[in-house]
Amino acid sequence: MYREVNWAVPADPYILEELGEYDGWHTAKNLEINTDFSRQWISQRCPVFVDHELAERHEEEPAYRLTEFGEQILNGEAEYEELNEIEG
Repeated sequence: MYREVNWAVPADPYILEELGEYDGWHTAKNLEINTDFSRQWISQRCPVFVDHELAERHEEEPAYRLTEFGEQILNGEAEYEELNEIEG
């Protein structure tokens, strides 16, 4: 992903996969437990996903979940190139 998308970093596919693993909201803390990335790093990347319409942020809590577009990207139903067209 990060080679095709100009704003992505190597950790992004792993974080997105974990966001898509279960329905519902995920905090940086529970994403940290289930990935090899720190809570601080995840907290920096999730707002980037929101900016690029891959995830949405809970209105009241610091929690995230995949959008329908984010699910399409993970499932190969949308092309990575589309992510370069969305301005963050």
